[in-house]
Amino acid sequence: MHWAEAFFTDDSEEIIATGISPSGPIHVGNMREILTGDILFKASLRKKKKSRFIYLGDDADPLRKVYPFLPQSYTEYIGKPLYKIPAPDGSFPYSEYYLTPFIETLGKLNVKVEIIRSSELYKNGVFAEATKILFENIEKVSRILEEISKRELGENWAPYNPECSKCGKITTTTVTELSFPILKYQCSCGNSGECDVRTDKGKLPWRLEWPAKWFSLGVTTEPFGKDHGASGGSYDTGKKIAEEIFHIRAPKPLMFERILLKGKGVMHSSTGINIAAHSFIENAPPESLRFILSKNQPSRHISFDPGLGLLNIMDEMEKYRKAFFGLDKVSDENLESILFFSSLTGKIEKPLPISFRHLLTLVQIYKDEASIVRLGNLGDENKSVIHEEIEIAKRWLDTYGPDDIKFKLLNEDARVKLTPEESKFISNFLGEMKDMDWSPESIHNVIHESIKSSGIDQQEGFCTFYRVLIGKDKGPRLGYFLFGLGKDYVIKRLQLNA
Repeated sequence: MHWAEAFFTDDSEEIIATGISPSGPIHVGNMREILTGDILFKASLRKKKKSRFIYLGDDADPLRKVYPFLPQSYTEYIGKPLYKIPAPDGSFPYSEYYLTPFIETLGKLNVKVEIIRSSELYKNGVFAEATKILFENIEKVSRILEEISKRELGENWAPYNPECSKCGKITTTTVTELSFPILKYQCSCGNSGECDVRTDKGKLPWRLEWPAKWFSLGVTTEPFGKDHGASGGSYDTGKKIAEEIFHIRAPKPLMFERILLKGKGVMHSSTGINIAAHSFIENAPPESLRFILSKNQPSRHISFDPGLGLLNIMDEMEKYRKAFFGLDKVSDENLESILFFSSLTGKIEKPLPISFRHLLTLVQIYKDEASIVRLGNLGDENKSVIHEEIEIAKRWLDTYGPDDIKFKLLNEDARVKLTPEESKFISNFLGEMKDMDWSPESIHNVIHESIKSSGIDQQEGFCTFYRVLIGKDKGPRLGYFLFGLGKDYVIKRLQLNA
């Protein structure tokens, strides 16, 4: 059984929640959280459960530092809520600058989720009851936090961080008098004041805000990264507070591993090591990301490679699709579920007659769409999708395509110096070409036969073709490449260099 379907063992109502702080570009690594939640949501619906799926944009979080993508002028905004500071392009607020492309990306990934901003929960008084309960149990709350996190809170600790009415920061205030619902505070900027903790004039600390969300919104299931699930971490404290302070059952947890950027490590907005989710979705097949996360257990870390690694993912996904429609074989009992959870349309789509890898070859040979459609045997029934597939292939080549995949045909009159063995190999192939069926499979077989009869090394034989056609030692899969070039073109080029 697929991991998402196995997660649910009863027919109770589900409220599945995820959340990300829009402190910077929301990247591919962040997408594991929202897509894991979405897959769980879709799995619950398949089990006929009554379910909601909500995404909490933590826009009330403070800006914690000047990130590498921000100018140093942002030093003045450190400590201020993200929804109360300007965005890098001068628009307002900062949080929406990063949330907007993320929300657009969700639409392109077939993620249907209720978007809730944390700032709204404070403004609309949704947290008021939870905040009141925390204040009524302040001694017990502080003891739980200290015992589990192994950190001392200090004598001026309060379960709410006031926002300074002068400088607007929530990280530089110290509570001086605590009498619910009014807090008095002193700020390091020299200002003193008071605030009503039932409003948006501050926020709950993260370790209290998380269980307050569970209580206020009725959350029953939440996927989160393993850092939150570490011993003494925020889930441990949240669970204890949920059960002993709010007297609710903590959400069923599903911890997931990180997505690493191959060769660079863990993705973080704060370090600049990441690929923005909206950028990836624009420049690569969107369903590939859903497929990766659907196929892999959440407990398995993923080394993400948008280059050659993505091509391998596309090959695998296309093989799964063919197997579902009886055109190939795959030994995976979860094949149907994986494809369903990978879908951008809510149903399993038939594979195109052309692979993404082959399409990459054709878009580098031909500039006109009509030739690509004809050589790819795409037919009129695929017109609605093939244009976008072609554009994605072009954008992927420009953005992520490694040099081994990119090529440019040599001029038609270009001559390449060959060894006698290579010339014999080309001549043998030309001799076999006259009567052969011009298909990728036949071309592949004849190439191997010609290599054997010429007595040259297989790699040398393949390199000969690439050097004659594109001036490189490596290139696209040769059978499909020659087929895409066309028989007459290949004969002409080979005869010139034989």
